[in-house]
Amino acid sequence: MTPETNREQQHNAPKAGWLSRLLRAVVHNWPWKLLALFLAVCLWAGLITQDPTLTRERVITDAPVSVIGTDTLRRNGMIVVSGLEEENLAARLRVDVPQREYNTVTAANYNPRVELTRITQPGEQQLKLYATSTTVYGTVQDISPATISVVVDEYVTNYRIPVSVNVVGEYPEGFYGGAFTRDPSVAAVSGPKTLVDQVARIYVDYDASALIPEAGKVSTALPMRFVDRQGNEIVSPLLEVTSSGVVLRSIIVEQDLYPIRVLPVSELDIITGQPARGYQVTGVTVSPTVVRVAGDETLLSDIQSLFVESAVSVEGATETLTASLRIKKPAELAYLNSSTVTVTVTVEPVMISSSLSSVRIRARGAGSGQKVSLDTSSLSAVVSGPQLQVENLRTADVTAYVDVSGLEPGEYILPVQFHVEDQDMSSLSFAATPSTIAVTVHEH
Repeated sequence: MTPETNREQQHNAPKAGWLSRLLRAVVHNWPWKLLALFLAVCLWAGLITQDPTLTRERVITDAPVSVIGTDTLRRNGMIVVSGLEEENLAARLRVDVPQREYNTVTAANYNPRVELTRITQPGEQQLKLYATSTTVYGTVQDISPATISVVVDEYVTNYRIPVSVNVVGEYPEGFYGGAFTRDPSVAAVSGPKTLVDQVARIYVDYDASALIPEAGKVSTALPMRFVDRQGNEIVSPLLEVTSSGVVLRSIIVEQDLYPIRVLPVSELDIITGQPARGYQVTGVTVSPTVVRVAGDETLLSDIQSLFVESAVSVEGATETLTASLRIKKPAELAYLNSSTVTVTVTVEPVMISSSLSSVRIRARGAGSGQKVSLDTSSLSAVVSGPQLQVENLRTADVTAYVDVSGLEPGEYILPVQFHVEDQDMSSLSFAATPSTIAVTVHEH
């Protein structure tokens, strides 16, 4: 061994001894020593978590913002009409959270909110967002956005707004819906003044086509809608309906469903009086002849026909009359599809016939230089027409003739015609005996 090697061994000997002693100390009772180390770490961690001064920053996004003081604001006569929509009620929180609560805190621990009780007048307002800091959950260092812009209107109530029923669809075949009962029939509407002032009527839509075809009472709860004076619909969740202080979400609509029957309109006693002398009633027509009615099924079976309330007077009439008469509605009926009928009374002259004898006959229309010979100079006739014309007609008033206008000389068989001076010939008819006569036209 060289002197250098010996010196190196002597130099490294203290180091090797120290490492050997450290190794023996570590491996001696090592489980207990490892447990002691673990307990020390746990103790340190516990002390750290129990120290409120030790915090970590945490950012909470989309934290729901609650609205405080809505009822108080309404009692103060105001309401927020815009700005508090769901998309505006979310905030970003930056919080210094104690170490022990870091993994468990939520946005609710800091109660982000807007307080409507701070509003003092209508108009556009900037509301500050608030959050709560505590020693347990830490301090809110920042909230974003810092404010929310809202529009505030007066909160008013209009009382006795009428409720109307809008029927949509068709009733079941063979049935009729009776009068509606609405509960309530009028209501109070509360909300922003700019909207409430427009509300003229509350409507509910009643779908008749959805009814079961069965007679009886039908009761339905229907949602409401609002319209202005022009019939335009007003849609807003801010409008509230109350009746006797109770908030309403629907209107109760009731009605009776009745079966429909068809009944004839009786012509009994439908005219009164007598036409003028020489005239008579020749016909009566009623339109419509039948009427659709509805009512209680057991009572309908007792009604066989309908009658009118009054009659058409033909006293002294000389021409056809038309009148609209009201149908007498039996108390048992809930509905008639027509409340009146049109009655037409045909009044015409009384037609009579009268015999005339020895009526003189002559020729008309002979040309210059012509002479006409007739095989008879008189005949008998029967005249028919209105009584007032015929009964006063005398033989002397009647002229019988044959028309030879344009005839060349020769022999002819011509029909007998009649004329009565100052009489309407269109209403008279004549039957002559004989109806034709032999005529000879000569050159003169």
